[in-house]
Amino acid sequence: MEVFPGLEAFFWKDFQINNCNCYLIAGSSRILIDPGHARLVSHVRAGLTEKGFSPDDIDVVIVTHAHPDHMEAAVLEFPRADMTMSHREYDYFRKAAGAYAEAYVPAFFLKEGEVRIGDVALQIVSTPGHTPGSICIYWPDRKALFSGDLVFSRGVGRTDLPGGNTADLKKSIRKIAGLDLEYILPGHGEIVAGKKEIEANFRIIEQFSMF
Repeated sequence: MEVFPGLEAFFWKDFQINNCNCYLIAGSSRILIDPGHARLVSHVRAGLTEKGFSPDDIDVVIVTHAHPDHMEAAVLEFPRADMTMSHREYDYFRKAAGAYAEAYVPAFFLKEGEVRIGDVALQIVSTPGHTPGSICIYWPDRKALFSGDLVFSRGVGRTDLPGGNTADLKKSIRKIAGLDLEYILPGHGEIVAGKKEIEANFRIIEQFSMF
């Protein structure tokens, strides 16, 4: 699905099997965000094919956090791409995964602030809570936020998994709530689009999910 020119969304709609939404920024470099499980990547492949791309055309894979339903396919299905995540998240993943993590050493690490990939300027926002080194990716030119498992439509990420922290999650949500947003592009579920809808979504989260 084209969200707007230059951004494709490959939604995971089977709620009986856990996997995540994946997004493609198609600028001068092709950036894939959270490709999901390797065994469940066929919908991403199909979406790429529909747009005239193959897995070998992906230049960079950004991982918002190191849970398998977001990152497993990064190396296994897109081996020519440079995979990246935050340094803190890789440390968390390495401690949890042991030797398995050696196959997922990032080509470079993301830190808070601007990163330019081809002709696209993104802002990396450190948002711990779901995991210690989770990030969100803000695209200021499009007022779009790739929120990983921090916030969803009418919901927030879990903190009961290893490395989760509810206090950190609350701080991270307050942090992104201050951004100028037209789109929230979550790791699961539906996109939240429009300023009024986004403001209402944050109010729902504050009232029922967090505080």
